[in-house]
Parts: sequence; C-alpha cells; structure tokens
Amino acid sequence: MDCINQNTSEIQASQCLLAEIEAKVNKLSERLDELELVLNPGKARKLDVKLSPREQEVFMTLYLGKALPVVEIAKHLGFTEDMVSMYVLNLISKGVSIHRELVNDVVVFSLDPEFRELQARRNVLEIDPRIARQVAMLKL
Repeated sequence: MDCINQNTSEIQASQCLLAEIEAKVNKLSERLDELELVLNPGKARKLDVKLSPREQEVFMTLYLGKALPVVEIAKHLGFTEDMVSMYVLNLISKGVSIHRELVNDVVVFSLDPEFRELQARRNVLEIDPRIARQVAMLKL
C-alpha cells in the first residue's frame, strides 16, 4: 500500500511539472507569435483567402463545435449535405486546417486546435462578426 501511495505521489508531482512546462511552452509560443508579427507584419496577420458568407457559416459551426458529421452541420445551418461537403472542401482548399476522422462509422470534421487558437487570437480569416453572432445563436 505504501508503494502505491508513493507511486501515486510521484505521478501527481510529474503531472504538475508537465502542466508547468506546457504553460511555459504556450507562453513562449505566444511570444514567438508576437515577434513574428513585428518581423513580418503583413504575413502573420491574415491568410491570403476570402471566405464566402456560406463558407464562413460552416467555418464558424466547426469553430464553435466539436467534431461534427456533415449531417449535423447541414441540419444546424439549414443547408443540404452536398452544400456542406462542398463548403468543407472549399475551406480545406483555401488552407483552413480541418481534421477528418471516422467515429462509429461516420466521418466527422473538426477544426485543428492550433488553427482555432490562431483564429481566436488574430481573426486570420476575417470572419464577419454578424455571421459569427448568427451562427453562435443557433443551437448545436
């Protein structure tokens, strides 16, 4: 029992250290992003793409949600499944980092966490605030 308690304490201490290291890495990443903005102000701020209003709606649904199948996105936005598939492909072709995975025999799409963070910090896709509010108000 003492060995188990000792191992548990060591695991907890290791987890605390890993959390501290992760926080420091995140802080360094933010500082590097700031330096990149200073050194390359035009390049680091915006992607060189323009999303249509419908693409922005699909993007915001992925941005606000978890991994979602095309059917759910379509139902959420009132689009057809074919429309959603086309908009997702358009987003991918424009450089938006979207993950695809198979969950319970259904393909689901999700926004890359790093891209989500980049969008949150810099609005690299220049999403129209009205569209963002409109999609956020819909129940997912």
